[in-house]
Amino acid sequence: MAGSAWADYPFPLISTPACDIGYTTQFVKSASLMALNHNIIIRGMNSVYLQCAHVTRASAADFIVYCQCWSEFVHNHHDCEEASYFPLIEKAVGVAGLADQNLEQHEAFMDGLLEFDRYMKLVTPATYSGTAVLHILDSFAATLQLHLTDEIVWIQGLSQTYPELDIAAIDLRHEAYVRSKVSKTRIIPFFWTNHDKTYENGIHQWWPTGNALRDWFMKYICTMVHSGAWKFSSCSKGGRPKRLEIRRGRGERDLERGDAVELGPKRPEAVRVIPHTKAGSEW
Repeated sequence: MAGSAWADYPFPLISTPACDIGYTTQFVKSASLMALNHNIIIRGMNSVYLQCAHVTRASAADFIVYCQCWSEFVHNHHDCEEASYFPLIEKAVGVAGLADQNLEQHEAFMDGLLEFDRYMKLVTPATYSGTAVLHILDSFAATLQLHLTDEIVWIQGLSQTYPELDIAAIDLRHEAYVRSKVSKTRIIPFFWTNHDKTYENGIHQWWPTGNALRDWFMKYICTMVHSGAWKFSSCSKGGRPKRLEIRRGRGERDLERGDAVELGPKRPEAVRVIPHTKAGSEW
């Protein structure tokens, strides 16, 4: 029996600081754009979690590619932070080890992510098991989601402890570094098809490029190579959330936003990140 679900659960999305006050400062913008990146990871994780047990033999090859691209996106995001973003911030404020808590959180979920990688590298459509994927995800997904939320609070805290920090300039340098490291046929299309441009009433729809030609390239060219994989994405190529098609048992019904979840925990609201305002705190 066919059914559908949205990719905003079981792991909650993160509300951006800009949602409440707009893009009013460089720190709000920096934290908000990082939250949007993190929500792409969370939507991808939710889409894998919700669909993995309902993959057919015919669609397994595409789903395996989709899972690989999700993991590659996560690795790329955190590798680039460790190589570029955090060192740039530490150098700018002159505090070595300022980002150590973020590095420790990266390590906390890495074993589970690497196990996920090993499985997706060795599995075939004939040997694929949704139960195995769920078991691996359950070993690290909650830890990853917690880190993704905590890091937004950490960025916001920089505005209190280091108000003179030019985080906008750091973001530009980091963005250029990330662009040099991404795959145009795997990471970019995963990114593009898991960014909800309608999120928070569409206030982020200008992101990531604000350039019609670059948007067209990512929308139509980057998605061509592994086109079958993106049917598992949480959003359309146009950046609108879409229902994930799953198979349901007898008596179950399609879910609407806000309904109780038959397949997992109750759908939570987006996690709200509260700025840290205590001066002198360590970050």
